[in-house]
Amino acid sequence: MGTQFWWFYDIIVAAVVLVCMFVSGRKGAMNAITTFVAYILAAGIAVSVSAGISSALAGSTIKDSNVKKLENTLGETKFTAEVGSYIEGLEYGVKVDKKKLDLIYNGNKSYDDEIFKYVNTKKGKKVEEDPQKFYDKLHEGYAQIMKKIVAADMNKYASEYAAKQVREHPDKFNNIIPLLIDKESKTPAAKKIADEYTQEPYNRITRLLTFIILFVLLLAIALYLTHTMLGNGYHAMTLPAHVGGALIGIPKGFVLCFAAAVAVRLFVLLGSDEMLFFNFKAVDQTYIFKYLYNYVADNM
Repeated sequence: MGTQFWWFYDIIVAAVVLVCMFVSGRKGAMNAITTFVAYILAAGIAVSVSAGISSALAGSTIKDSNVKKLENTLGETKFTAEVGSYIEGLEYGVKVDKKKLDLIYNGNKSYDDEIFKYVNTKKGKKVEEDPQKFYDKLHEGYAQIMKKIVAADMNKYASEYAAKQVREHPDKFNNIIPLLIDKESKTPAAKKIADEYTQEPYNRITRLLTFIILFVLLLAIALYLTHTMLGNGYHAMTLPAHVGGALIGIPKGFVLCFAAAVAVRLFVLLGSDEMLFFNFKAVDQTYIFKYLYNYVADNM
């Protein structure tokens, strides 16, 4: 992952704003105001409508597809075997009986407590003086298993998001474990994972993509209509009209930069923040662009 091109983002912002100032200045204040309204309407409508469209798509078509993918992966995944292998890979040097793990997960006692007791018994002493340290390591294992399950046939960003959710909310994941060890059907587990771990990242990706498509289409239509009403706008006009147009070109430029920030955010997510140019570390070093990007990341 590289950060050496961070400066390019701010150069793009400056270039876009300057070009908008130049074009708007040539066409005058009236044209600039009208087209600025078109920019705002296109962006505003795209932001509003994209939320509903992405929610509908992520909640139906995309979710159904993800459930099928997860069912296939879960059918080939033995959860207790994965947990056992993970524990054996820790520094405790314990050989895990997978059947014992099955009994623990099929019981009604705390999984964390029972597994901690079992590992201590196998080791012949406490593996951790503070049980929470063991619990944290166990939960990390759950996160890695979830990441592996989601990453098998789905977007890498979704798998990383799912793993993060498991780390932050281990109790919530414990409620899914009975579904993961269900030998009769993997559908309930697949639906639960799709609902709680993959729908949000796919919703975000879909919304960003939908915004870009809508913004481009709406802006093209709006600019065509304004051009039809105002003409090319290159007739003689006063200096104040040129200056006013140039000043209005500044916010017009930032509207375009906002759309660019949405596109960059989309590429960062699709590339799982690992691409040479489209990564958060590069964006975070910028002086101007990072504020647009952070707004998009927080609100879209």
